[in-house]
Amino acid sequence: MSDQEPSMRVTLRDVYTIVMDLKSQLEKLNQNLPTTAQKLEEHERETKEQFEDFENRLRVVEKRMWQILGIAGFIAAGMPVIVRFIGV
Repeated sequence: MSDQEPSMRVTLRDVYTIVMDLKSQLEKLNQNLPTTAQKLEEHERETKEQFEDFENRLRVVEKRMWQILGIAGFIAAGMPVIVRFIGV
């Protein structure tokens, strides 16, 4: 029995063929790159607009919440006076 490992012959033509295939794939990716960058910019702009809209809505809700809490606190503080005035 021979102890030789299986071998494979790789020629320059094989290497050239693989390099040319890689080159064509890279060219295709390079052609798609500008459209991908444009899509990312559009997505970033839309996300920023949505974030600003949500932030504004949240501020309005926050203002209303503090107004309601303030009114409720004022009523709670004045309730003993109102109860005495009514005479219950």
